[in-house]
Amino acid sequence: MTRQLELIDTLLSEGRDEFTFDDARSRLKVSTEATANLLVRLINQGLVNKLTRGHYAVRPLGALGTSLATHDLAAAVGAAFAGREHRIAYLSALSELGVLSDPVRTIYVACTTQVRFAAIGRRPLRVVMEKPATIHVGADAIKNSWRSSLERALFECALRVDLVGGAERLGDAVAAGLRDADAVRIAHLAKSFGARGLAAERRLASIATSLNLPLTLDPEVSERQPLIRLDPRDDRIAWTDARFRVAWNMTIDELSAVVGN
Repeated sequence: MTRQLELIDTLLSEGRDEFTFDDARSRLKVSTEATANLLVRLINQGLVNKLTRGHYAVRPLGALGTSLATHDLAAAVGAAFAGREHRIAYLSALSELGVLSDPVRTIYVACTTQVRFAAIGRRPLRVVMEKPATIHVGADAIKNSWRSSLERALFECALRVDLVGGAERLGDAVAAGLRDADAVRIAHLAKSFGARGLAAERRLASIATSLNLPLTLDPEVSERQPLIRLDPRDDRIAWTDARFRVAWNMTIDELSAVVGN
């Protein structure tokens, strides 16, 4: 037990709350098998949390019943994606920014490469592939990780409605987050993503205008442009926003009824 505690004490004294298997073995100066056994005991005792294969974190004092992925998502994601271009994104970014009232168990991470793990700690992971050119556009450096800004998170949720639970979840996020968002930044993001970006901006503008939200988005839309769906997965058309050419799968009253609940 003394050796186990010495490992934790050494790591914390170095300012490290996350570490790799090789970090532990080099500090313990024991065999691979002995290191593995010691880490298993630390995990079973609730002192260490396994993030992914070969990546661990010291559980913070006062939060020994929770994983680092719950207590400090940026640190956990940064450790799991060390050496990879990535960004905490979509609903996870909105949750971390305090926009969503409901907890988001799945961790959403945009990354330029595939990974072989499907969870961080005990939380399921959803990795969204993205090109290196856009991975950090509209993102902020957080500890040893990156996270979508409020504007990028709202924009990407409108870009990939299929990832965020449909129009209801998008509407809820927009209603909660748009009052603090910068319309100019969202417009710049839309331009950098071309036609897909304009579609996302049109969805945001349609929701904001229809729900009388305090943000003015005014993408250029002509009658010649084809209709886009508020929720691309749903073929129903309950109402059409003629201004932004967005076909809704529900009425404004139906969306208003679920927003904020």
